[in-house]
Amino acid sequence: MAVNAARGRQRSRFIGSRGPDLRDRVRAGRARARTVRPLGRGGRAAAWSLSRVLGPRSAGLVAGRHRITVLAYHRIADLGDPAFRGDPGVVSAAPAMFARQMDHAAREFDVIALDDLVAHVAGGAPLPARPLLVTFDDGYRDNHEHALPVLRDRGLPAVVFLITGAIGTRRVMWWDELADMLERAPAGEHDLPPVGRRLLAGPASRAGARFELLAALKAVEDAALREGMDRLREAFGMPAAEADPPLFMGWEEVAELTAAGISCQPHTHEHPLLTRVDPERAREEVARSAAEVERRTGRGATAFAYPNGSYDPQVVRLLADAGIAVAFTMRLGPVRAPDARLAPLEVPRITVEARDSLDLFRLKVSGGFTGLVRARGALRRGRAG
Repeated sequence: MAVNAARGRQRSRFIGSRGPDLRDRVRAGRARARTVRPLGRGGRAAAWSLSRVLGPRSAGLVAGRHRITVLAYHRIADLGDPAFRGDPGVVSAAPAMFARQMDHAAREFDVIALDDLVAHVAGGAPLPARPLLVTFDDGYRDNHEHALPVLRDRGLPAVVFLITGAIGTRRVMWWDELADMLERAPAGEHDLPPVGRRLLAGPASRAGARFELLAALKAVEDAALREGMDRLREAFGMPAAEADPPLFMGWEEVAELTAAGISCQPHTHEHPLLTRVDPERAREEVARSAAEVERRTGRGATAFAYPNGSYDPQVVRLLADAGIAVAFTMRLGPVRAPDARLAPLEVPRITVEARDSLDLFRLKVSGGFTGLVRARGALRRGRAG
């Protein structure tokens, strides 16, 4: 797959006086942003050690019964593939590792379908002893190419949340475009609005710039994010990009997922952070995405995943008004079943990352990783007090 410049598109010109305003908005957004800090090297070593002590049946020992475990995946791809393009941080697992993870899930949990969870939170229908739901966000083609065969071979259900404006197109989402621009930029110092001048040399400096820009652009309103991307294109001299072959599934591939028992649900139409747009735009994003999913799949939109896991009480009310029965965040799971019934539009998930070993994956799904993160946070708060 190669990311090619789209021909005939107009590029926005940047006005220098707009720079300080955007930087101010970035600073304000960072102050508002709430993030969960990942474990450092020592924390991950402790997590690995704990997973080895608990062994393969750690799910029952740590999480126990009456918990709902929801896994959050994005892309299933091999980062070592020379043809890979896009944001490496969006890759959740290589195909071979995903297969091993699903083997563990099938062996240690009762893998449920979305309808099972909806019936539970909406009407109190019973769940099996150790329910686990597999979810994917965005709708990348590799979900069809790599994840579907693994799920189908094991008879496992799942749910894919679709950016409906990207399905069936050659669109490159802004985070993938950003990664591609930074990878292709010539070595040297570059002005990277809105974070300032940065040296781009080897992989480490480019990855550092990508992390910094991702954080900055997610921290501002959606209009400012789009402005920031326009300014970056201008700074690099690169027009808006298109993907060849497409990064996202076509509707034919979505139909194959649905036929295989994989539920396809809305994830907005354009993927704005719903807390970074006005209420009317947020309402339109949810309604348009839900309507497109229903029209294309012939099935109702009952679930939703918040882009970037970002939500607030106003967004939750908006989903309730739209008739969404269950919605998924990026807060750390697993979740107690009674808590999921009390707040079905704020269900936590376990984020799976490409760097996770199988032992760390086992610890995450057991709930032990979440316990370590929370214990570390409590310890730090205690020291600060």
